[in-house]
Amino acid sequence: MKALALTTRYREGAFEGDACLLVYDVTSISGTTIGDDVRDVLDRRPNTARIFVLAPFLQYEEVDAGIVEGSALQRAGANWHNGVVEVAVLRLAKNATQLQVESQSLSLKKDGEINSVVRGAWKPLDDELRHGWLFCLFDMYGGLVNAPLGVHFSKASGKHADKFLRTSSVLLSTEACGLLAFFALQMVRLTEPRRIFVDTSPLIAVALAMHRIAIRQGFWNQAPPVKSFSSYGGVAKLPLLGRNDLMLVSASTSGGLADLLSESGIADDMMATLYFLMSSLQAKTKGRVVCDLTYAPSRTFGYPKIDSFSFNSCKLCERGFVIAELEGDQFLIERRGVKRLRIGAASQLGTAREAMDALAKKGIITVRLHKEDSRRTDIDIDIRSALAVNGHLHAPFVRLLAKFTPAPVHFVVAAGMGVEDARASCESAGLSEYIAKARIVDANQVEVLDSSPGANALVVVDYLCDHALLRGVNAQLRSKVGGGSVAYLSGMTVADSPRNLADLRIFLQYGEHGAETFIFRSAAELMLPWTGDRVSPWVQELQFLRQLEGQSPLPTVLRDRARWLSDTASAKDQLFLAGFHGELSISPDFVLLDTRTDREAISQADVYASVCNGLAAERCDKQPLDAKVLRSNPTPVWGQSIYVQSVLCPSNFRDFNDAVLRGALLRGAAEQELNYTVDEVCSDEMYEVIRADVLAWNQGRGDSLPEFLMSMACGRLRLRADHVERLRTLAKNANLPEYLKILANGIVPS
Repeated sequence: MKALALTTRYREGAFEGDACLLVYDVTSISGTTIGDDVRDVLDRRPNTARIFVLAPFLQYEEVDAGIVEGSALQRAGANWHNGVVEVAVLRLAKNATQLQVESQSLSLKKDGEINSVVRGAWKPLDDELRHGWLFCLFDMYGGLVNAPLGVHFSKASGKHADKFLRTSSVLLSTEACGLLAFFALQMVRLTEPRRIFVDTSPLIAVALAMHRIAIRQGFWNQAPPVKSFSSYGGVAKLPLLGRNDLMLVSASTSGGLADLLSESGIADDMMATLYFLMSSLQAKTKGRVVCDLTYAPSRTFGYPKIDSFSFNSCKLCERGFVIAELEGDQFLIERRGVKRLRIGAASQLGTAREAMDALAKKGIITVRLHKEDSRRTDIDIDIRSALAVNGHLHAPFVRLLAKFTPAPVHFVVAAGMGVEDARASCESAGLSEYIAKARIVDANQVEVLDSSPGANALVVVDYLCDHALLRGVNAQLRSKVGGGSVAYLSGMTVADSPRNLADLRIFLQYGEHGAETFIFRSAAELMLPWTGDRVSPWVQELQFLRQLEGQSPLPTVLRDRARWLSDTASAKDQLFLAGFHGELSISPDFVLLDTRTDREAISQADVYASVCNGLAAERCDKQPLDAKVLRSNPTPVWGQSIYVQSVLCPSNFRDFNDAVLRGALLRGAAEQELNYTVDEVCSDEMYEVIRADVLAWNQGRGDSLPEFLMSMACGRLRLRADHVERLRTLAKNANLPEYLKILANGIVPS
C-alpha cells in the first residue's frame, strides 16, 4: 500500500462499520495507485463501508480526477451496493472567517452499458471521523508513552504521571505531517499569520506543511517564520505576541500550557493543540483541539483519562517510583533494567571479612534506632574499647602514631575524641617527649590557633564516619601551618565505597608537593552504607504501631514492642521481632561471620553490621575499600535511576533461611531495594518465600515471618497488588497468632 491508511469505527443508526482515510504525498496522483489501495483496504478490512482519499498538497480536483479515471469506484462498488469513495477537501465556511473540511461522495451508476459517476453534495466532515483517524495515527506510532514499571514522569507543568503524550512519535512522514497540518488549518482563523510558534521543535514540520497546503490552496500568500519556544520552559522568553500570531501545541493533558499562552496574548482562535487527553473530567484547554484522544461511552476509540498528581501529593512517589524528569519531548527511550543484589561471602573481598570478624563477638557494636545527629551511618562502634590497651586496634593504631607523627610536632588536634584521650594515645606510642611542648587542642579550637608557617601538626581521630569533620579541620589547619607537615591518623575509618574513601584521601593528602604532601592513614577501614536522610526502619515500626494503637488496643506482644522502641535509643539485641522460637539468634553456618568459636557472643547488632557491610560492597560490584580508583574508571555504584532499578535479589531470602540474616537484610536494605512492584518476576519470587513462612509457622518454622509482615506493613517491602491480596488472604485463613494477623491486615497493596 502506497498511502498512509488510517481507520476508525463509525456508527450510522444501527449500522457500525469502518471508515478508512488514505493519505498521499505525491507530486501527481495516479488512478491506478488509488484503485490498488482501495482494493487492499477492502481485502484487509472487508467491513469498510466508507473510504476517503486525501492528498493535502494537491488540489482536490486532481484527487477527484484520479479516483474517476482509475478503478477505485469499481472496486468499491463490487463490495457495497452503494459503494462510496469520498474525497475530503478544504472548503471555506459560510462565514468566510474559518476553513472547514468538507467531503463529497463519488459512486458509479450503471446506465445501460455505460457507468456514470454520481457526485453527492458537499457536506462538512463529521468531527468524530477526524478524531478517530488522528487517534489511529497517534496509537499506530506509539504516541502514548507508558513509563517502565517503577518509574513515573515529572512533567514541565509540575504534574506527575506514569504516562506521557509524545506527538513527535507520529511525525515520521510527510503524509502524517500533512494530515495534521490539513486538519489544524481547519481549527484556526482564516488569516495569514504573522508568525508561527510551536512548543517543541518536531512541530516545525507541521507548521511547514501548513505553509505548503495554505499557499497551494491560495489561503496564504507568503510563508511566515516558525520558531520553537521549548514548552513551559520558554513561555517567559516569548516575544510580545499579537492577534495574528499562530500557536501550535503538540499535546496536553491539563491545558496548563494553553492557559499560559492565552495569558501571554495568543488569541484562542489562533491556538491549536494537536492532541489532548483528559487528566480529569474537568480538564479543558483553551484554543482549539485538533484531536481529542479521550475515550467516551459514545466513542469506539480513545484512551482512558490519565491519572495526574501534583508533586506534593503524588501517589506514585509514595509507592517509591523513581522520577524521570521530562523537558519538551524528551523521555525515557529504553526499557528499565533490573539489577539483582546478591549478598554472600563473595561480597566481602579484601579486608572486609577480617574487619567484621575482628569487631564481632566483643560487644562493641550497637545500632542506633533513632537518628540523633548528622552521623551518616546507624551503626555505632565503641572505638574506645577497641583502642584501649587490650583492644584489638590498640597495637596497629600505636604503630601508626609512632611511624607517621611528624617531628617536631607543634600541634595535636583531637578530632572526634577528647583531648586527654589523644594525649594518652600518643603516650602509649612512646611520643611523650615529642608532644611535651606541643599544643593539644580540640577540633573546634583550630580556628583560634595562631598562624605558624612551617609548623607540623598531628590530627588524631578515633572513629571517622563523618568525613566532613576532617575536611573542616583540614581547611582551617592549612592556613595555620603553611609549608609544614600534617598527619591525619584514624583508629577506624568508615566509607560507603572505594570512591568515597579515595576522595577523602586525595582531599587530605594533596598539597603543594603533590599527592603525598600530607599523610592520611587508618588502623582499620570498614565499608558501611550511608543511611542519609532515610527514616530508620525502627522509627517506621514505632510509627506504625502507634497508628495501630490509635485505632484499637494492641496485643501484648506489640504493646511491649512499641514501649521498648520508644524507650531505647540504641541496642545490641532485640533489634528484630521475635520468631516462633523467641529471639532470633545466629545459626552455626552463618555465611558472613566466623561461627566456629564463641558463636553465642555474636549479637544481633554484629549480624546487622556484617549484612550492611555486605550490602555496601555489593552496591559497588564487590570492590573492596582498598581498590584502586581511577577518575577514568569510577567505581560502579548500583542505585536507582530511570534506567536501572536495583533490588535485593529474592534468592537472598530463599537460599539463606537464617531468620536473623533475613531480618538484618529487611532492615538494612534501602526501601527501593525492597520495592518488588517494579518487576513481576521478583515480586512472585518474594511472595513464594513469604508464603512458605506462613505455611511453616505451625510446624515450628518460619521464624522470619514477623519481620516480613512488619516490613510490608511499614511499606518498606512492597509486592505487586495481586501478590499482596493473596498473601493477606493466606494469612487470614492460617492458624497464626493474633498479632501476626494484625500485621498482615495492615499491609496496604501498592
